[in-house]
Amino acid sequence: MMIDLLIVTGGSKGIGKNIVLNSSVSAKKVLAIGSSDLINDVQDNESNIYSLKKDISVIENNFDELSKFLKEHKPVSIGIALCASKLGNFGGILDADFEDWENLYKTNVLGNLSILRNILNFINKDSHIRVVFFGGGGAAYGYPEFSGYALSKVAVVRAVENIGIEFKKDYKNASIVALAPGAVSTDMLAIVESHGAEIKTRTSIDEPTNFVLSFISDKIPSTKLNGCFIHVRDDVNKYFNEELDENHFKLRRID
Repeated sequence: MMIDLLIVTGGSKGIGKNIVLNSSVSAKKVLAIGSSDLINDVQDNESNIYSLKKDISVIENNFDELSKFLKEHKPVSIGIALCASKLGNFGGILDADFEDWENLYKTNVLGNLSILRNILNFINKDSHIRVVFFGGGGAAYGYPEFSGYALSKVAVVRAVENIGIEFKKDYKNASIVALAPGAVSTDMLAIVESHGAEIKTRTSIDEPTNFVLSFISDKIPSTKLNGCFIHVRDDVNKYFNEELDENHFKLRRID
């Protein structure tokens, strides 16, 4: 199906930008949100791609412009890709700069959650709602070189599990997943590699992009994945075919 609207945080570069630029196969309209002037480069009114410059870490400012856009476009079916993320400073927990941690948490966790909550407060609970929250490196394994980033991604996965439970209880057609995209060649990965961090699974930028676009448009059985933590290379068909139970796709993963 073609959804009415896709909203992407972190839409000015990396995976978020790639999702925006390839979204026409799954979404009639797109709103790309980013904190820098680069977000204006993705706007294309002829393709129904709109942009909003906003630092989502300033949580109290995440309401008015987004609400105005939703009221104007009135989506009935919506996809949300929460890609916005900061890496933070290099280093482990024992020598961490907690002020830096606080700043990245405001984007990676709280800022994205505030955007999601604002959208859900506007959308009817009977609507088609699909959410992909990027979990990333550190949620599935230890990541001591960038401990603050890793711990924020663990928080993302647990948030998705909790929201998934709320969706089952209060929404008729909603699903949310945490997605580990693998090591995609982006500016962020270049910084990680420059500090000698171990790279687990290299993936192309099209792999997480294709997953997001398939998930939001139900090209895969999206509601069956509600609350799950998915690596982009996971064989989710084994879950659909009941070869794996749901604990394989939770924070307490069983490999």
